[in-house]
Amino acid sequence: MKRLLFILIVFSLSSCIHQKEKRGKITNANSLEKPKGITEISFNETVHEFGKLISGEIVVTTFTFTNSGNHNLIIKNINAGCGCLRVKYPKTAIKPGEKGLIEVEFDSSGMFGRQYKTIEIDANCKEPKHLAIFAIVKNENLEIKY
Repeated sequence: MKRLLFILIVFSLSSCIHQKEKRGKITNANSLEKPKGITEISFNETVHEFGKLISGEIVVTTFTFTNSGNHNLIIKNINAGCGCLRVKYPKTAIKPGEKGLIEVEFDSSGMFGRQYKTIEIDANCKEPKHLAIFAIVKNENLEIKY
């Protein structure tokens, strides 16, 4: 019985690690344009609260940004720190003054309690930018007794 439990734990941990490697870092391989200068990116909001979810729900939010600098904005890659996040973002250059969207999908499967996830955006800016999502996940299959 202990051996079976150990195998299940190892399997689930390796599954999470593989999922993180698969989804964690999203590189913009389609962008043929090389950054020609440092620019600025401004977001309408950098944090989104999903509120209360039931484990297994998949929710989506969109962050709107503006290239507030003087050069084309090119997102090189996005690091979604968790395999539970999928991120869609523009693969082409955003001209100064133009807006763009970053869509974040959060899969709450297997989670419970307060969740805080961050997304790091690596673009031709002075430093990486960060977005965050929050949720409180209720999971009928997990019960914590105090």
